[in-house]
Amino acid sequence: MMKKYILICYIGIISQSFGQWIPIDIPTKSSFRALKSLGNEIWTGGTQGTFGHSSDAGKTWKFMQIPGAEKLDFRDLVILNKQEVLLMSAGLSEEGKASIWRTLDAGENWKIVFEKKEPGYFFDCIQWDYNKKEGWLLADPVKQKLTLFHFKGENFTPVNVEKAPMLQVNEAFFAASGSSLILQKDNLLLVGGGAPLARIYQKKDLNSDWRFIETSVKTGEAKGYFSIGTKDLKNYWAVGGDYRKLNENNIPILTSKDSGDSWQVLTNTPNFYMEKVIWAKPYWLVSGPSQSAAYHEKKKQWKNIGPSSYHNIIQVGKEIYGIGAKGQLGKISLSSIDVLFLTEK
Repeated sequence: MMKKYILICYIGIISQSFGQWIPIDIPTKSSFRALKSLGNEIWTGGTQGTFGHSSDAGKTWKFMQIPGAEKLDFRDLVILNKQEVLLMSAGLSEEGKASIWRTLDAGENWKIVFEKKEPGYFFDCIQWDYNKKEGWLLADPVKQKLTLFHFKGENFTPVNVEKAPMLQVNEAFFAASGSSLILQKDNLLLVGGGAPLARIYQKKDLNSDWRFIETSVKTGEAKGYFSIGTKDLKNYWAVGGDYRKLNENNIPILTSKDSGDSWQVLTNTPNFYMEKVIWAKPYWLVSGPSQSAAYHEKKKQWKNIGPSSYHNIIQVGKEIYGIGAKGQLGKISLSSIDVLFLTEK
């Protein structure tokens, strides 16, 4: 029997200060990193085998714990449709924590559809191509080789990476906010860290070989690029930091205007660890477990949007939802961010 928490109904009766997050109480203290939406459907996944679901764009929520998954940490997910969802467990394969779970009935029942038990596997990110009805699962490198799986339905197959470049010693990807891998049409890009210098890996289309763009950004243990976001097919941002140092950042924001072929450093940026970046017109929004900020691209201005505890953020309609440690869920409206920039002369 599925363990259920209290069903929450949230009604927006709390007045919102401009540029501030509104907390939403939920009946669990699990920590969450997975957060995605499809239309009005919002799903989140976290520690202790817990997931959350809203079918009405965040007005009401329910949270459940999957039996048999109590020791798992769901750090990414894919929403296939209103009934079908995949949850990705991030953890050591030798501890039985590298697995993909699927529901066919909007979370009432779950089953494992893919797992790796041999040592060395750790899943980082999962993405879905809605046009081609196929997906990609990124794992940490095994013996410095890129480790990626392609899947359709419940069939997961390793991607041939014989021609892919060898990764650097200690280089890996971060299972942080489900955005270390992005897919734009056939253009795949990966960001990570752990090695002496940051690289961005790219496969431009099905007929192209993997390549990497070498940067001069120094990374290392626990630091690098955690998230890549897209405005459109050409304009991308990559953000990161050191997850041990929440209120400082020596990892610059990188921007691309040519679909990831080349990257430039954005100057004069906020100084905090950034775990997620998204485009929410007309802003680039960045968030980490201590702060969040908005960048107005035309005005070339930053505004802090208040202290936050959110590992992950997404846009749903005219609102931004964030989720983080110890059951912290919140939202902020784009209109309240607009006011911050209207105060400028």
